[in-house]
This record gives sequence, structure tokens and C-alpha cells, in this order.
Amino acid sequence: MAKMDRIMVKGKPFLSLGGQSHNSSSYVLDKMGPTWQSIHALHGNTLATPLPWDAFEPVEGEFNRKFVTDLIDEARRQKLKLSFLWFATWKNGTMQYCPAWVKRDTERFPRCLAKDGTALHQLSAHQRASLEADKKAYCELIRTIKEYDEEEQTVIAVQIENEAGIQGGTRRDFSPLGEAAYKAAVPEELIAYCKENPGCILAKVWEKNGKKEGADWAETFGFYGAEAVTAYAIAKYIDEICEAGKAIYPNLFMYLNVWLDGGSRGAGQNLAGIDWPSGCANIHNLDIYYAVLKHVDTVAPDNYQASLFRHREVTDAYAHPENGFPLYVPESAPRGVNIGQMFYAFGEKKAIGYHIFGSESCLEPDFTTPNAAGRETLHNFTMLDNVKSILFDYQDRGKVRSAVQEDGEGGVVLSDFDGGWFMRVMFGTNAAPDWPAGDFRHRIAQRALSDPPETGRVLIFQESEKVFYFVGENVWISIEPPAPFDGSLPIHYGHPTLMHTNLEAVSVTEGHFDEDGKYTVDIVRSGDESRHSIWLRWDVGVVRVEMV
Repeated sequence: MAKMDRIMVKGKPFLSLGGQSHNSSSYVLDKMGPTWQSIHALHGNTLATPLPWDAFEPVEGEFNRKFVTDLIDEARRQKLKLSFLWFATWKNGTMQYCPAWVKRDTERFPRCLAKDGTALHQLSAHQRASLEADKKAYCELIRTIKEYDEEEQTVIAVQIENEAGIQGGTRRDFSPLGEAAYKAAVPEELIAYCKENPGCILAKVWEKNGKKEGADWAETFGFYGAEAVTAYAIAKYIDEICEAGKAIYPNLFMYLNVWLDGGSRGAGQNLAGIDWPSGCANIHNLDIYYAVLKHVDTVAPDNYQASLFRHREVTDAYAHPENGFPLYVPESAPRGVNIGQMFYAFGEKKAIGYHIFGSESCLEPDFTTPNAAGRETLHNFTMLDNVKSILFDYQDRGKVRSAVQEDGEGGVVLSDFDGGWFMRVMFGTNAAPDWPAGDFRHRIAQRALSDPPETGRVLIFQESEKVFYFVGENVWISIEPPAPFDGSLPIHYGHPTLMHTNLEAVSVTEGHFDEDGKYTVDIVRSGDESRHSIWLRWDVGVVRVEMV
């Protein structure tokens, strides 16, 4: 069965913008008022919420399908889509959401063991009983969704497990099954992957340790072998569960999420089992997952990174649509560096969806309006919603670009547009000399610029050689032809006001797209509204510019 490169609803790609609820929000449906309201307040279209194994199968073999269908019914009433988070064998590297009947039967469902024999709060990925029990419950969940919702398609995705790995102070399982796996020969599929991808992280580790074949994990990968055997076992475990689920409902998007490592700079003690769940699909384990996963639609990073370098490193590492792993971000922060980088993900890395975590915490105490942490997400989701009907098409054609303000940066210049145009993108309240940031229709957004101003950010869509669409915040743009070849510079190049006045546009308008991607003009900008550059606020809809 083919992997999916987009979330699909009734045969069409769906841009999932939403929030993930807090971990225990879905247990009691009539207490979920703030949860649903948080998605509406953020202008999202999707709620991602847990579907815990212990709530779905509290007694072995007795499945609480009503728990699932009640959530679907309420989502329909709320006119929102659902993404279910299957908290089962793993949640944050532990077995916290396993049913009591699994937790109590340690003989049938053996735990991971530390080297000293201590039983850990994780099921071993090297044994079949837990896998079969998890898979059986997952298949019942997927069957319930398909039978109840396939026609309506309220449920658009399911996350398999949560940040799977061993978060227990060990890099591998020292149980008899774990020991046998560690001492066995590394499977040929990983060696073949290294040969086919000689520049990847796994191949470099293999090469450093002598490029052995038919050897055990320690001989093949050295120090890394202990975590590598864990990653391989977990990847196989999850992919088998996904395969069974896809056999029931092949058109439902299924993904796994990731507790990140420290990347190229490292973090904490930089040790698996302490700083991240050992074997999780983080950057240094990603090759093992890519080699193994044949049914999971993508590996999705939980990107809370607060520094620009780390955040972008994660985005770049997980964006591989060409290899069947599109960028989908299921957890992120509602403000900070993530706000600008969300536009980078969609404009440069073909992201297919984006969610922020803890959506209820983005509301004021009355649970009706966004707080300071939620307003920037509201602005982003509003802008992205304005272009949802054209985004994927322009991504596929390579006709969407982004510009995002970095600390201390006043502007950037983008080039290589069809027609030879380049764009001077200016950020900040002083970008357009002697002119306010907007007009009387957008006074709320204009006042917010001193609140302090948000990170400048813009998505640019090129329809044709002379037509562009824009959505952005705290941005001014000047579209300019290339400088003359002969070395001369037109006089208006030397003064920003003259440059804007000499902008030769046929028209500048604010408007909106319908579901079929047809643009309709709502407001015409001329005179004062257009001669001081193309200004962008989050609340202006889509700005269309046609050049002469």
C-alpha cells in the first residue's frame, strides 16, 4: 500500500492547522469545553487529542468504542477535524497509558531491564506479547474510526504511540530478549541502507567502525550500537502496528512523533535514556527509521527549540518529501522563534500541517479569547488559512517563498523570481519612511505593532511572471526590477520613498481565495494606500500585486 504524502479529506489535500490538547483532556468529554474553544480561538481547524489505550480497552478484549464515537460526534458539532494520539505502549518513553491489565501482568508483558536487573516502566520492544496486544487494540480503534467516520472523515490522522523509546536511565534493554537482540547480527536492511546512502549519519558510523557485515550491534556501530538496536526494535514494532492499521483504513494518515535530541550541538549530558528516550526517532536515529518504515506516512518532530539555529536544524532534518517523509509538526510552541519558523516550514520545506501544544493554555482565564501566548498563533493560522486552497499547488510547483525576520535584522532581499524581479523585504515599524503601518481598516493590527511588534514574516506566491500574492505580518515589500547591466543605477534606487512611488504596478488589492483557489478582490489599494510600499498585516487577507 502506498504511503501518503498529504493528509487527505474526501480525496483532497487538507492543511491541518491546530492545537494539541493537554495530555488528560480527552478522558471526560463534558469537561472539554476549554479544549474545543481553544481551537476556535486560535482560528485552527483541527484538534489533536489523546486516545489512551487504558480508556479504550480498560478490560482486555472489551473495547470502549463509545469513547471514540462520542469524541467524533462532538468534533462534528464543533465543526472541527480530529487527530487522535494513540497513547499505548509508549508515551514520553514510558508505559504510563497502558491498561491496568497490562501493567499488572509482568510475566506476559515483560518490562525492559536495566543492567542491574531493575525492572523499568517500559515494555520491552523485543517481545511479541505487548506488540500483539497493542496491535489488536489499535486495529479496533482504526476499525471503529473507519466504520463510523469514513464517509464524513472527521478523523484525519492518527499518531501511533508518543515519543517512543526507553526513558529509564539505560540505552538498551538488558532483559534476556534484549541481550539476544544486541548480540545478534545487524539486519541486512540496515547495511543495505548504509551502502545506498553513504553520506547519511548511520553510514558514517558504520564506516568509522570498519564497515563490517554480519557482525553484532557493538561490532558494527561501536558505542552507538546499544541505542541502534533499541531504535531498530521500536521502528519495527511501530511499523508492524501501522501496517495492520493501514490494511483496515489505508487512506487515514498515520505518523509517529519524536522527542528530539540535542542535534549537532548536543544538549544536557547528550545521552540516550537520560536526555531523550533511547531509540526515539530523533536526528541521529532517523536513518534507522527511514530504512525500516514502509507503512508509516511520516516521522514528525515535536519542535519546541527556542534558538533559531536548533529550530531550523530540526525543520531541515525532518523535511524529506522526496523520500516519502513530508514535514508535519504535531507539537510546537505558541510563540517565540516558532512563530516565524512556521512560515519557513511552509514556504521553504513544504510542510503539510502544523500544531501547537497545550492549546487550552493559550486562552485567557475566561477560556474564550487568546492570551499573549496564543495571539501570535492566531495570527499565523489566520494567514495560513487565507492561502490554504493554493498552498499545496504552489509548493509542488516551487512557486512559494518565505522571508522571516531574525534578531536584529531590518530586512532581506529575495531574488530568482520569474521575470527577473527581486524583492526588498523590510521588517519593523520604521520600514516605510513617513507613513504608518497600515490604514484605518487595520487599526487593531497597527496598534499591536508597539506591543512589542511581532516577528516579521511573509509568504510569497508567484502566480505568473508579473502576478504575486502575499500574506504576512509586520512586513513592507518593494518589488524591483534588476539593476541595469551597464553599471548605472536609476535615481530612485537611492531613496526609499522614490522607489515606492515609482513602483509600476497595474494593481494592488486585498482579497480572498475560495475553495477552488479563485481570487476575489475585497479592497483596492491606490494612492496613499499603495505608494509607500506593499504593507502586510495579519488581518488584511491576501494581497495581490500585478506588475506592469
